[in-house]
Amino acid sequence: MSEAHTTEAALRFDDRVAIVTGAGRGLGRTYALELAKRGAKVVVNDLGGSKSGGDDGSASPADEVVAIIKEMGGDAVASYDSVSTAEGGEAIVQAALDAFGRVDVLVNNAGILRDKSFLKMEPEHWQAVLDVHLSGAYYVTRPAFSKMKEQGYGRIVMTTSAAGLYGNFGQANYAAAKMGLVGLMNVLAIEGGRYDIKVNTVAPVAASRLTEGLFPPDIVEKMAPEYVAPLVIFLCSSRCPESGGIYNAGMGAFNRAAVVTGSWKSLGTKDAPPTPEAIRDLFQPLRALDSRDEYPDAMAAVSGAMGAVPLEKSTKKKEKSGGDGPALTPETVAGLFEKMTEIFQPGPAKGLSVVFQYSITGECGGEWIVAVEDGTLRIEKGKADNPTTTLIMADEVFAAITTRQMSAMAAYSQKKLVIKGDLMKSQLIEKLFKF
Repeated sequence: MSEAHTTEAALRFDDRVAIVTGAGRGLGRTYALELAKRGAKVVVNDLGGSKSGGDDGSASPADEVVAIIKEMGGDAVASYDSVSTAEGGEAIVQAALDAFGRVDVLVNNAGILRDKSFLKMEPEHWQAVLDVHLSGAYYVTRPAFSKMKEQGYGRIVMTTSAAGLYGNFGQANYAAAKMGLVGLMNVLAIEGGRYDIKVNTVAPVAASRLTEGLFPPDIVEKMAPEYVAPLVIFLCSSRCPESGGIYNAGMGAFNRAAVVTGSWKSLGTKDAPPTPEAIRDLFQPLRALDSRDEYPDAMAAVSGAMGAVPLEKSTKKKEKSGGDGPALTPETVAGLFEKMTEIFQPGPAKGLSVVFQYSITGECGGEWIVAVEDGTLRIEKGKADNPTTTLIMADEVFAAITTRQMSAMAAYSQKKLVIKGDLMKSQLIEKLFKF
C-alpha cells in the first residue's frame, strides 16, 4: 500500500485511491492524469460548469479525463457532484468508496471566480465563491478525513492563492476563501497528526481558466500546470514528511510561505497597563520582524506572549511548596508520580481515553506512562506503544511543575517543556490533576 521508499525510485501510488476536485480541466486535470500515471485509482470530480460557476454543468470534462486514464491503462471514475453542498461532498467521497473501497489522497482544487471591487461585490458574489472554495473543501474533506482516520493514513492538499496570502484588487471573496483554507489546513494538520494524515497547501502560479487574460502569451507558456504538479504529487505521496505547510509553485520555481511572528515587546505592569501612547512610541520596533518565530498552533502563540511578560512571583506558592521544592532524587520523582494518583479528578476524566507519555530527562528521570480511561487512572514506568501525547522535560522542570513552582504554560513558552503528538490533549492535564 505504499509508494517507493528509495531516493532513486519513482514515487508510486499503486493501490492508492485519489480524489481530485475540479479535475476536468487545467491544474486538476494535470494532477489527476499524473496520479493515474503513477498507479493511483482516481475519482475525477468536475461539475463541468463555467469559471463563474453560474451554469448547470456538463459531464464531458470529467468523462474526457476518465477516458484518457483508461486509455493509458489506468483506473478512474467520474463524479459530477458539486463540492458546494454537504450532499455533494459526501457523494464525491462515496464514489471513491463504491468504486475502490477506500480513499487515500484528496486534492481540493475546485474553484470559481466572481471578481468585483469590494463595494460592487454583492452578497451573492461573496457567498458563491466561499461556497465552492472554502465550504467546498470542508464538505469533501470531512467525509474523506473520517475514512483516512479509520485506516490510519491520508494525504490532503488544499489550494490557496497569492491573492489570499498577499491580497489582490477586486478579489475580496476569493482572497478570504483562500486564506480561510490555510486556517482549515492548520487545524487538520494538528488533528490528523497521530493518524498519519498529512495536510498541506499549495499556492499555484499557473495558466488556467481562472487566470485567463491576466498574463501576456509569452508568460502563459511558462505557466503550464505541469510546472505545479510535481509539488502537489509529492505532497500527496507517503514520502511527504511534513504537514501544515504552505508552498508556492509555478513556472518550475518553488518555495515555502509561512506566517511568522516577530519578537514580543512587553509594556506595562499589572498595576499600570500599557497606554496607546506607549504603543505609538514602540510601534516601529513592535512591527519589526527582527526575529521570526513560527508557531505550530494557537497555544504556542499564546505561550509566546506569556513568556514575554515578566511573571510576578507568588509568596503563597513558595510557602506551599516549601520554597525551592523537594530535593531531587529518583525516589522523589517516583513520589511525584504517585502523588498524581491522589490529585486525580475522575469527574473530568469521564469518557476520556488518553495516554500521556512522560519522558523525564536528567539523573532522576525516566519514562512514565499516565493513562486515563473513562474516569480511571493508571500510572506506571515504561514506554507506551502509541501515546496520545508525549511530554519531554528535565527532572527539575517536572518537579517544579508538579510542586507549583512553575506553570506548564510557562515551561512550554520557555521551551523547557516539549510536547509531541496531540498538543491539544496536553491541556487536559490541568483539568485531570489539581496540582
